[in-house]
Amino acid sequence: MVTVAGIGCRKGVTSEAIIAAVRAAERAFGTTVEYLATAPLKADEAGLVAAARDLALSLEIVAQERLDAVAAETMTFSQASLDHAGSPSVSEAAALAAAGASARLLAPRLVVGDVTVAIATTSDAPHGNRTAIEYGEQE
Repeated sequence: MVTVAGIGCRKGVTSEAIIAAVRAAERAFGTTVEYLATAPLKADEAGLVAAARDLALSLEIVAQERLDAVAAETMTFSQASLDHAGSPSVSEAAALAAAGASARLLAPRLVVGDVTVAIATTSDAPHGNRTAIEYGEQE
C-alpha cells in the first residue's frame, strides 16, 4: 500500500507548520505518510520543500493535467483553491493524483492553520520507494 499526503498551504508558510499539519493528519487518520505531493503552484514554496527534507520524504509536484483528471473525485470544494490553483482542493487532488489510479481519500482534507493535508492510499505503487525530493514529470 502507498500512502500519500497531499499538501495545500498559504504562501510563505513555514516548514514547522507543514510538519505539524502532516503529523496531525497522521494521528487523525491513523496512518503514516510515505511521501508528499502538491500542485505546481506550490513548487517553489520554501517551507514545503524544507518540510519534505526534514521529514525525509520525497515531494512530488503533480502536473496540472493530473490534478484536473481527479478534480471530480475530491471530497471538498474551495472556490479560493479553484481560483488560485485550478483545483477544488489542492491537497485532495494532489494526494489522489500522486497515489495512482485506484487511490482513495481516507477522509476530507484536514485544515491545520494555514496548511491543508489530505491523505490518499492505494494498493498500487506507481512511484516505487522514494527517498529524495523529486519533481513530478521530471523523473
